[in-house]
Amino acid sequence: MSANDTTSIQVDFEVNRRDLFRMNLDLAKWRILLGLAVAAIPIVGLSYFFVLIDEKKILLQLSPLFIGLPLASVGGQILRLHAICRKFVRGLPESQRRVQYRFQSETDGYDVTYGNSFSHVAWQDILKVEEKPAYFVLYLNRIEAGFVPKQGFHQSADIPVFRRILSAKLGLKAKLFPN
Repeated sequence: MSANDTTSIQVDFEVNRRDLFRMNLDLAKWRILLGLAVAAIPIVGLSYFFVLIDEKKILLQLSPLFIGLPLASVGGQILRLHAICRKFVRGLPESQRRVQYRFQSETDGYDVTYGNSFSHVAWQDILKVEEKPAYFVLYLNRIEAGFVPKQGFHQSADIPVFRRILSAKLGLKAKLFPN
C-alpha cells in the first residue's frame, strides 16, 4: 500500500446466539479436550481394574458413577457456554445486536459501532489478532476479545485487503492465513 492509499473496509453483521456459541466453542475446544482427557484417566483405570479382577457385573453397575459423571461434567461445561451465549444475546437491546466495523489503512485504529454507540480502538491497544476459517478474533487483552465474521464483509475481495491492513498495522501480532 502506498502512503496515499485510502483503503476502507466495512464489516456489518448482527450478533446471534448460534455464531457466538460456535466461536466460543471453537476457542474453548482445547480446554474441553483436556477435560475429556482428564476424565478418561479414571474411566480407563477403573474399567481396567474391574476387568482385571473379573468383576464385569460390578463394572456395569458402577459405570454411571465413574463413567457418566466425569463425561457429564465435561458436557456441562458445553451447556454452560451455550447458556452464557444465549443470555448475552438475549440481554442485548435490539439496537446493539447490529455491529459495524470500519477499518481504514491510513488511520491509527479502527471504528466500532453498536447501535447508537461508537468507539475507536487504536492498533497499539490490540494484543493480537487470529484468523479462523469463519471469522477473525481481535484480542484487546487476555480477557476481552471481539470477533469479525467473514460473512459480514460486504465483498469477499475485502478479506485479503483486510489481511494486508492487519499485517501492516500489527506485524507479528497478526496470525493470519496466507492470501
